[in-house]
Amino acid sequence: MAKLFRRPGADGPVAASTPEVIEEPQGSGTALYVDTENLQGSAQVLIKATIDEWPEVVPPVLRLNLYVAADRVALWDMWASSQFPQVSVTVKGIQHFSNQRSKNSADIAIAIDAVADFVTHTTQFVAVMSDDSDFMPVYAKLKDLEGEETPFLWVLTDRAKTRSSTIKDYFPNDHVRVVSIPGVTRDLPEPRGRDGDNPDQLAEIVNLIIQRTPVGLFKSTDCQPIIKSHWPNHPMASMASARFGSELANKLWPALKERGVRISGGRPRKYEMTSEAKNTLTPRQGKR
Repeated sequence: MAKLFRRPGADGPVAASTPEVIEEPQGSGTALYVDTENLQGSAQVLIKATIDEWPEVVPPVLRLNLYVAADRVALWDMWASSQFPQVSVTVKGIQHFSNQRSKNSADIAIAIDAVADFVTHTTQFVAVMSDDSDFMPVYAKLKDLEGEETPFLWVLTDRAKTRSSTIKDYFPNDHVRVVSIPGVTRDLPEPRGRDGDNPDQLAEIVNLIIQRTPVGLFKSTDCQPIIKSHWPNHPMASMASARFGSELANKLWPALKERGVRISGGRPRKYEMTSEAKNTLTPRQGKR
């Protein structure tokens, strides 16, 4: 006996010898997944500010998924349900099995739930709220599924020294939204691609390296104290030696080479400051 399937809008059952796949309609709106422990004591005000000021270009938040300490599930559910009555709230407890931080447990749960909810058509858009860098695979998977119009938003905070440098260095800005604690004003620079990629500042760094480095051979790490002395908060000022060398080669070397700095063979790689490079400095900048 042939199995019967009913197509949407059909008057009656249709016999089919070969089953036809009928896709379910995609869930509507955005599902927001929040790692509350990552947000620490500011979690409630940051979540409320995020939903209250949700960007118009992103589908509205219809599902709020909170990942909290296991003994706080009832309290968080009470708070979120009263604050956001128009949103479907789900609170999941993350069990602490040791005295160590268990943020990875929350991260894994969020990643699994977010991808599962999307592929099962529970939601049409995924948003994650956390300053950790562990959600890049979620973005990568959604991009693999949907292409360039990736249905993903990463909500970060502007709290001092919380955001991962990996996010700053590699994640696309058009999939990031930064939220501030209401009433707290911070003097933040305008985004210019990855942090440290401001062309004007990079040109100033190149000038300073040429000015302060003596003629002769020098290592990439000899440049780090020069940068730190003038821009102590620049990302390159506090990088590990290996990463600093890579950043110098990628970001600064093209301009240094154009100005007359050379590379001397051997390992580790060494550079050579030349008189030709010194001569590119203006009299006001000075020559050493």
